[in-house]
This record gives sequence, structure tokens and C-alpha cells, in this order.
Amino acid sequence: MPAKSDPHTEPADSKYFYRRSLSPGALLPAVGVGVLTGIAAFYVARLYLERTPLESDPAPPRRAAGPRASANRVRGG
Repeated sequence: MPAKSDPHTEPADSKYFYRRSLSPGALLPAVGVGVLTGIAAFYVARLYLERTPLESDPAPPRRAAGPRASANRVRGG
């Protein structure tokens, strides 16, 4: 009976997966895609945070004029 760890003796529908080691050259495309995805996500988040609001803020409440402000007001004529 063959050894259980031999990947070439297992049937194709087995739940065992043989993982081969990858060289740095084989990993380079995956690393590149990961870096580009991170840069794109950063750019979109920065655009979202720096966007101009669609609605302006409501005007600040006007201060009530006290008795001094009405006494010093000059009427135009």
C-alpha cells in the first residue's frame, strides 16, 4: 500500500491538496496586484474624505441685537 503523503497516488477527488513551494518570481504578480489594490483603495478613500459637500452648512444663527446695537444704529434717509 502506498504512503498516504505521496501526492501522485491519491485520487483526483481526494480532499488532500499538495502544496508546492513557490519561487519569488511566481509570487511577484500576486504581490503586485495586492499593492495596486491597496493604492487604489487609499486613493478612493482620500477622494471621498476630501470631497466638497453637496449641501452647504446651514447659516449660523444670528445674534439678537441688544439695546446698545439698536441705539447706535444709524437710520438712512
